[in-house]
Amino acid sequence: MKQITSPLASASTFARFLPRTALIAAVALATAAPALAMATTTNAATATSEKTSEKTRSTDESSPRRKANELSRAFRNAAKELAPSVVTINTTMNAAPTAQRGAPMMGLPPGLQLPPGFQMPQQPQGRRGAPPQGQGPGQGHGTGTGVVISRDGYIVTANHVVDNAESIELVFSDGRTAKAEVVGLDPGTDIAVLRTSESNLVPASFGDSTELETGEWVVAIGAPFGLEQTVTAGIVSAKGRSDVGLAKFENYIQTDAAINPGNSGGPLANLDGEIIGINSAISSRGGGSDGIGFAVPSSVVRRVVDSIIETGRVARGYLGIGVQPASEEMLASLGVEHASGVVVNHIEKGSPAQCAGLEPGDVITNVAGRSIRTPGELIATISEIAPGKEVDIRAFRSGTEERVRATLAERKDESAPAKGMQGKHGSAAKPSSALARLGLALRSLSADEAAAMQNPRANAGDDEANGSDDNSGGALVVERVDEDSAAAAAGIEPGDIIRRIGKTPVRTLDEATTALDAIKKRAAVPVLVERDGQTRFLLIQTPAAAPENGR
Repeated sequence: MKQITSPLASASTFARFLPRTALIAAVALATAAPALAMATTTNAATATSEKTSEKTRSTDESSPRRKANELSRAFRNAAKELAPSVVTINTTMNAAPTAQRGAPMMGLPPGLQLPPGFQMPQQPQGRRGAPPQGQGPGQGHGTGTGVVISRDGYIVTANHVVDNAESIELVFSDGRTAKAEVVGLDPGTDIAVLRTSESNLVPASFGDSTELETGEWVVAIGAPFGLEQTVTAGIVSAKGRSDVGLAKFENYIQTDAAINPGNSGGPLANLDGEIIGINSAISSRGGGSDGIGFAVPSSVVRRVVDSIIETGRVARGYLGIGVQPASEEMLASLGVEHASGVVVNHIEKGSPAQCAGLEPGDVITNVAGRSIRTPGELIATISEIAPGKEVDIRAFRSGTEERVRATLAERKDESAPAKGMQGKHGSAAKPSSALARLGLALRSLSADEAAAMQNPRANAGDDEANGSDDNSGGALVVERVDEDSAAAAAGIEPGDIIRRIGKTPVRTLDEATTALDAIKKRAAVPVLVERDGQTRFLLIQTPAAAPENGR
């Protein structure tokens, strides 16, 4: 049987054969061996632990990277899906388009100008900024974008891209070029439909813009500054933007995806590559993208396009009212609390609104199930409903909520507002004490003189193109407004026609005096005023009564 000895015993056995120094080293090595073995084991464990920790950190770090790659892949897929349907549109016209601040913009509805700081993102140059070859004298050239929506050649773009164009050239993603003709234009929404005879087209699909949520990712494809098939990305910044002042019927999607001159008419798409909007305008100080772009939602685009293709025109609902925004003070003066809406300031005779029983001073809060907070929201809601449809309307009158139903008529073509007469006829009357406290002098007009002032109206920001109120009983014209008076502070001017004071229609001085005398002192009084053919409520703060006998 083999005997096992310890390292120390072995060292003693061979001690006599080793020099002294070698013996000492051997003993030290034998003694340290267990410690070295333990250290080796510990180091190995530590190394394994560090590798495990490093692997864990690597896995943790890969999670955001993986998410970023997934998002990048989604952008790529959306661009690949949509790009074959996107076309660059080059137009030639007799006069170059203008996009100067405050100047009338090509393709906008009559009488409408761009607000300061806004512009339509159409590139008023040739591709990459160079005028096209053979451009004749006095000709202008523009570049925009469009998107194919059917295999038989229909293309949707922005109205202002092709309005007044003498010729339209399409450039497809594969480099092909083709001519296009205008099928129909809708300046009210800034949408146009073109058609080309080119074959082998790849149509894009429409998504449902009503299902969009603020914060969702979107991509835009277009030809900014003539750079074709440029893809940019951003999010939905807001929905339902109205009262922007760019078009008559506004219900914009706002996005921070870069939109520049040349992007007009191009698609705004979701990450599935579906069209959820058509790019229309940007807010810009320097002419490029400032992160505020506006697109017409696909729900509106589809309705307009279908109507143009089927009938060559767009039929819209018509209610026959004029409205204005309502401040908290105005709402309180009309007896409305804890609600928001718009104030009716005009009812056209024989209109659906009159048949439904609406009156000036009503505060409309809901139409067809949609909450109404601004005139633009009311305009967009009514215009998106087909003529002949019956709609539910909720409104407050004297603090009580009323519900009415109106059958919409068809909206007629609009014209610019005409200037009204300034009321230079009739005899002046001595102002009553109530009128004097307001700093207001009125003059009574006869029925014939009032009828002579009748003119059609198209209130910018109102729902309808309005006709004048009934003047059969005469009217009251403002003769003088005292400086620093309550009337002046409210914005009343000489030449204005007073239609209503508080809840009372007024046609004579006696009626005006009676209406004012019935109002409490230091009260806010809504006064319906007509100026240049447009009606609007102004809020007058009535002062306290003057002390008698100087007291």
